[in-house]
Amino acid sequence: MDQDADGVRVGLLATQALLLSGDDVRIEVDVAPGAWLDVVESTGTVAYEGEAPSSWAVDATVGDGAVLTWAGKPFVVSDEIATHRRTRIRLHGTGKVLMQEKVVLGRAGQLGGDLSMSLEASDDTGPVQVEHLNLGQQARQMPGIFGNLRSMDTVTALGWTPEPTGEPEAGTTGPGETYFPLDRSGAVLRWMGIGRFRDQLCDATFAAWREEAMRGYRHRHAARHLGHAEEETGLGEVDRGPAADAVAAAAGRPRAGTCCAP
Repeated sequence: MDQDADGVRVGLLATQALLLSGDDVRIEVDVAPGAWLDVVESTGTVAYEGEAPSSWAVDATVGDGAVLTWAGKPFVVSDEIATHRRTRIRLHGTGKVLMQEKVVLGRAGQLGGDLSMSLEASDDTGPVQVEHLNLGQQARQMPGIFGNLRSMDTVTALGWTPEPTGEPEAGTTGPGETYFPLDRSGAVLRWMGIGRFRDQLCDATFAAWREEAMRGYRHRHAARHLGHAEEETGLGEVDRGPAADAVAAAAGRPRAGTCCAP
């Protein structure tokens, strides 16, 4: 959908109906060190009813200094189906990941079948976030699980700890949003409700966090190019002319030896 010398925006488009009963969809993503990748889902996904379970799995590896952003569309679980949604992420160095997952239990007039979800994220040190959710019909009726709620929207940031763009609060469509800063580098914003994503915070937060992740990536990337240019051309901390101007401007800072008005 879009690209530059360092990354690409890729759209996911199904060429046939999925997830049908028995489907096992696996997506592998590998973002090279220093690159960026933005994954865009063009439509939602329906896990259709059937006797055989279905599954949707994503395995992502993000290199040092790389950024992966992925805004998911609704994942709808029909009646009379058992489906599993798994996400596994491996971060290296200063890599960052931002993902949004939207889940709807049941199509129009349905309660929804059995859903299980898992997220396992790790970096070079060890686990960053490990979560397993059992949203089967029986389990979600237990106290403190899901009750009569039907929708869940989750925005997960890994590799840095951003703040939500607004104040999470309970509303008339459910308990509202909850913000979870992780013990290590990361944060989760989650909304649960009775309707189809009437929350006012998750989409805006994903957009803001994506801008924040990419802004940090661009600054770091420009600074790295500046360092390489100085090494290759012999430019240091003194005025070296127009070449120094161009490289310093790419890094978003004045070249050495100049003075700028506030």
